[in-house]
Amino acid sequence: MKDLKNPTQLFPMFMTSKLSETKRFYLDAGFEIRFDLPEYLQVSYAGGLDLCFMVPQATSSGKDYPVFEGKGVVVSIPTRNADEKAAELRERRLPIVTEPEDKPWGWRSFHVQDPNGVILDFFHVYKEIEMPAAQ
Repeated sequence: MKDLKNPTQLFPMFMTSKLSETKRFYLDAGFEIRFDLPEYLQVSYAGGLDLCFMVPQATSSGKDYPVFEGKGVVVSIPTRNADEKAAELRERRLPIVTEPEDKPWGWRSFHVQDPNGVILDFFHVYKEIEMPAAQ
């Protein structure tokens, strides 16, 4: 079990003015809610990946951070079967950006876009590929 008192994983946070739409999207996408506050939302997928969303005015420093402009972020999320997950999300009318396809690095994946512009890359490994050594 994870030590939630002192977590060691990443918690990407996006500044948004769309918390209610974001909550609805992530619930429809199969995420669970960890925190649901008027100014902060934290969602979790399969107990492993957490994403956080906060209104710009909620920072403790009193500084307003700019709202995420919805470009340039893709979050890859392992799922049991990308084709089944795509069918599930299509049925729930979530915006599929790309259909499931095999990638040269051994993933079968598809993309869906959240209300903030974050692209979720749901994937499963269809063939094992040896990872090159880090340089």
